[in-house]
Amino acid sequence: MRKKLSFSLITLIAGFMLAIQFNLVNQPVVSDTRDMWQLKNDLLKEQQSQVELLESISKLEEKIASYETKKNESKEELLRETLSEFKTDAGLTEITGKGVSVSVQPIKEGLLLGEKIEYISPVLLRRLINEMYMFGADEISISGQRYISTSVIRDINGKPKVDGYSLTDYPLEIQALTVNPKKLKQRIQGSELMDDFFIDNFEVQITTPSSELTLPAYQNTINVEHMEPIIDGGES
Repeated sequence: MRKKLSFSLITLIAGFMLAIQFNLVNQPVVSDTRDMWQLKNDLLKEQQSQVELLESISKLEEKIASYETKKNESKEELLRETLSEFKTDAGLTEITGKGVSVSVQPIKEGLLLGEKIEYISPVLLRRLINEMYMFGADEISISGQRYISTSVIRDINGKPKVDGYSLTDYPLEIQALTVNPKKLKQRIQGSELMDDFFIDNFEVQITTPSSELTLPAYQNTINVEHMEPIIDGGES
């Protein structure tokens, strides 16, 4: 009786294991539906983010080393230099350097055919700016207006605007400073975003001027929230 019970138990366990194995074999294989180009693009974005992070860490380490070197200088001079650096980083000063110029305008064929030219989509323009930063742009201006981290591109009363300034005149000029203009130009030209501009009846021309570009300082007021000055003596 005990042998029959053991045999039945073994048979039950074996059958259970076979059933599990059969179920695993017959489960559909869930594959990544992204194509090779998309995978390479995602990998490139991650690598670019890592490079930017390392560059930011390097810059911060350089600043710390600089502060250590200058700690014997007067506090007033050190604060003045720090304030100047912060203004530059925030886009509050005019800046000059090598870069690329991007010109966006309606397709000429559409104008000849008498088609109505719509304003450029704020969503499309934001995507272009984001990709330019991702591709290596350091500083950007749009139609003579400096673009900074708090800038907003949106539709107001049916017209695209950046920080309140209208973007309705063509060609729309976007200038970007970068350490490698040739590389930035090639990356923009190879972006799938160029097809989206064409679908919206816009053409994009990218050039690398031989002379340096000058970007204006940000003109609007920057509102700083959740911060207050600390006064010596414990009062605020």
